[in-house]
Amino acid sequence: MANDKGMRSAVLERVASLPDDAAFTAKDFSDIADADTTRHALKTLADAGEIRRAARGVYYRPRRSALLGSELPPDVDSVARAVARTRGWTIAPSGALALNLLGLDEQVPAAFEYVSDGPYHAMDVGGTPVRFKHTANKDVTSMSPSTLLVVQALKALGQGNATPDKLRAVSARLSEDDRSTLLVETVWSTQWVREACKAVAAEGGAR
Repeated sequence: MANDKGMRSAVLERVASLPDDAAFTAKDFSDIADADTTRHALKTLADAGEIRRAARGVYYRPRRSALLGSELPPDVDSVARAVARTRGWTIAPSGALALNLLGLDEQVPAAFEYVSDGPYHAMDVGGTPVRFKHTANKDVTSMSPSTLLVVQALKALGQGNATPDKLRAVSARLSEDDRSTLLVETVWSTQWVREACKAVAAEGGAR
């Protein structure tokens, strides 16, 4: 019993230390508590209103708008990544979401789409559809998150729309290390994607 209390306290302390809007599942606490203890602790916090359920098995710490004084919905990307962690998937934003995250499209997408090395999966987070679309393992497991994001954004743009201005905008979002990694990790990409990534990296060196 004492051990159960200790694990429960450890779970509660970790949740309290997380930033507002952080999303998590019971598996995120497997290093400090068993599954049953964690689930009970999270249920207690949810029943008390200290955390919220974003989707089945996924919780988040709510945040409030300083301007409106009201509670904000969960961060959809954070929830999607919590699901991926729990299921052992590697994911990357794709389509309109990738464009938005790189500043190439200011409009928040109506649906959040990701490529994944896991199976197809669809869910709803606060009214926003989330879809994980399966792709070949080599397309997601061999690249860093920054490279994955750039490649998916380029694919969403399409070859004809990957203009110099847009490539400069992508480059401005990347660190020097990100641009170097991009060159290394896209050696075997489709030719036009590879050439676009070379241009992105060169833009960084020109500044």
